[in-house]
Amino acid sequence: MGRKQKPKLSRAKRQALAAYATEATKYAREVVAGRILACKWVRLACKRHLDDLVKARGKEFPYKFDPVRAGKVCAFIERLPHVKGRWARDNTLIHLEPWQLFIVCSIFGWVSKETGFRRFIEAIVLVPRKNGKTLLVAGIGLYMFVGDGEPGSEVYCGASNKKQAMEVFAPAAKMARRADGFREWFQIEIGKETMYVPDEGSKFEPVIGNPGDGPSPHCFIHDEFHEQPTPEQYDTAKTGTMAREGSLQVTISTAGTDIESPCHQLQRELERILDGVVENDRIFGINYTVDDPEQWDTLEAARMANPNYGISVLADKIEAALKTASQQPGKQNSYKTKNLNIWVNARTVWIPIEKWRKCGDESLSIEEFLKHVCCEGLDLAAKVDLASRVKVFVEMRGEDRHYFVFGRHYVPKDRAFDGKHQHYEAWVKTEKLIAHDGPEIRLAVIQNEIEEDIGRLPNLKHLCFDPWSALQMQQELETHTDKDTVLTIPQQVQHLSPAMKEVEAAVLGGRLHHDGDPVLAWAISNVMVKPDANENIFPRKEDNGIAKIDPATALFNAISRSMVVPVCSAATIEVW
Repeated sequence: MGRKQKPKLSRAKRQALAAYATEATKYAREVVAGRILACKWVRLACKRHLDDLVKARGKEFPYKFDPVRAGKVCAFIERLPHVKGRWARDNTLIHLEPWQLFIVCSIFGWVSKETGFRRFIEAIVLVPRKNGKTLLVAGIGLYMFVGDGEPGSEVYCGASNKKQAMEVFAPAAKMARRADGFREWFQIEIGKETMYVPDEGSKFEPVIGNPGDGPSPHCFIHDEFHEQPTPEQYDTAKTGTMAREGSLQVTISTAGTDIESPCHQLQRELERILDGVVENDRIFGINYTVDDPEQWDTLEAARMANPNYGISVLADKIEAALKTASQQPGKQNSYKTKNLNIWVNARTVWIPIEKWRKCGDESLSIEEFLKHVCCEGLDLAAKVDLASRVKVFVEMRGEDRHYFVFGRHYVPKDRAFDGKHQHYEAWVKTEKLIAHDGPEIRLAVIQNEIEEDIGRLPNLKHLCFDPWSALQMQQELETHTDKDTVLTIPQQVQHLSPAMKEVEAAVLGGRLHHDGDPVLAWAISNVMVKPDANENIFPRKEDNGIAKIDPATALFNAISRSMVVPVCSAATIEVW
């Protein structure tokens, strides 16, 4: 016999379900208004939701928010019992706090206007320990197992070892056993390491390491993702979920200590989405941490990072942990990662994206600067991914050197539309990124553009290539320019550190101006630094195959000469 059909919802029931979404949106408004203490990433996640509610009123935005669908999942989870601690002893049902309502309603309430399928195919929840994230995601897993209406649903909770994989499965199985009438209604058989619905072939199981190519998950949960040294499980799960239209991949974790881990790289990608540097409407994410890691040793930081402070995160316990960490330096890293969700021993993000954005002016036009002294930086080494040219026009304002930056970036069309680079697709469609047909960059096309620039820029002083960029092009361009116009900028600390420091100083001092180029902004956000003993810096990136810094490198090449090339005053330029 199949699962019992639920009756059509009454108006009162719909209103009751929609009330969950009302509370979720109220939480978002309170956070954005500053009435709930939260870090930047939580504020941005809430603002994204509120902004999208406004966009959803228009015809062009492809998604809408369905409060009843969101509320169904919340109501489902709140009928499950607690299975650990003092609430389990009293047989208390789960009560979702406002921040948990916001997460659940965001994941399940946003749907496509056209198809009705969920908007978000991936959810990333980063939060310190003891905030109830495992209990929450166990409830989500059970809903995806038997409540989502997916025939033959497969739900997996994965981790790097069996103990961690059972951290989600075990409480989910206990919930299923203890919830009044739950097993009977959904006809679930529960084993030691599996739950199964025989009539439908649905299953819920833990997975250790790489699940292989066989499973077709309706939902895959990665628990404490920071412990996984490679992205194999994550990548395989993502590929597997593509076979189901309503699938969901959920990653939950606290911070760790390895910046090269897939978890840290995933967090950086989430930050770019929340910051608006990268467009990706299919990933939901929220990161509960602190605004200033240097101010970790305060109770305000603990309240900011822990949304369940005073509920499941007991105030006296965290105060004791903070006191211990303050007195014993050896305990500080553990306190930061587990209680504040701060990554330690990580390289530093070079320029915060909000600082870079303050220098933007979309009204800037390159036509205004054609007679200015100009240096162009190029990074054309990548033939199957991004290549960039960045022009820097220089103007003296009193004693200060101002830089006006304009980028032009290229990508092979095969790479832009391979299904893995949604941000490339968006930039190509808005003509912020130039797509060349086929699998490779067309260097001949770029060379023709450079030769046109040589003809229309009377004060083009230098074309600054990195040593590996299009050697034949460099040689041919030398025949079109004056001596020493075409330069090679060695990609070494002694050459790039001064340029990067000048860019940083110009950004902070309001001397660098750009036209809001999103590709260059993304590349700048990808630049990581780790100063050496002499405070020299060098551009680095996360080794995840996604974060690119080529446009930023082109800028550094241009600045390396722009900061020293002779420049006349703005008044003199006007006379020309």
